[in-house]
Amino acid sequence: MSTARSQVERAGRQVAPWLEALARFGYASKGVVYGTIGFLALSLVLGAGGTTTDTRGALLRLQDLPGGSVLLWVLVVGLTGYALWQLLRAVLDPEHQGTQAKGLVKRAGYAISGVAYLVLAVFSARIAAQGSAPRDQNSEAQTASQVLQLPGGQLLLGLAGVVLLAVAANQLYSAYGAKFMKRMAFTDVGAQYQGTLKRIGQVGVAARGLLLTIVGIFLLVAAWRNKASIVIGTSEALAWLRDQPAGQFLLGAVALGTLCYGVWCVTQALYRRINVID
Repeated sequence: MSTARSQVERAGRQVAPWLEALARFGYASKGVVYGTIGFLALSLVLGAGGTTTDTRGALLRLQDLPGGSVLLWVLVVGLTGYALWQLLRAVLDPEHQGTQAKGLVKRAGYAISGVAYLVLAVFSARIAAQGSAPRDQNSEAQTASQVLQLPGGQLLLGLAGVVLLAVAANQLYSAYGAKFMKRMAFTDVGAQYQGTLKRIGQVGVAARGLLLTIVGIFLLVAAWRNKASIVIGTSEALAWLRDQPAGQFLLGAVALGTLCYGVWCVTQALYRRINVID
């Protein structure tokens, strides 16, 4: 028994560097996607032909770049790597979240994130291979419609809204106190640059938390009214901001924050502590 365990541990140590490299590549790929969302929204505010979009829309726009298909294949690898890292965080718990309620909720969130990024990786592969891929507008509302048809659908949709708001609140809290810094290892970065990167992370994570808050509130309202068409995603949340009083300013601020979030993801690719096998 001990021999088998030692063999497993040895195999784990051998594969760990490859998994860590994939995870880091995944953070960088996620940064490209969110950086594109932020850049397009900021371009819209500045009148430079941008648009409000989500992760799938960002991939479709990247396809239009010179060498776009090659870039998308690269992102397929990266997004798959990020998905695997999230699933490893959920199953193996290398960051010791534990089995108490709080830890289990976080690990469930990692699992959901992993599945979502695997789906996004498949979407990217379809675009790279075929030049396009079917993309339903406001697919979140279509998913909500299917949920509402289930027994207790309103309750399930409401619970999803509560969970999303809890995640958003955690991100806003993390941004305010820069809690994310505890997982960073800026060993070769000067104090001045560390401060700059910290501020970028705070702005980026806060912007992400704000968008999740908007989506979560719409989700709760949809559950309360039993009306799936109310549910929105990132693209619609950005568009909603633009339609508010001082909408250009609001959209510009969140767009800049989303761009910062993309930069922060790349920063994590370089400096985040990643222990695949503890």
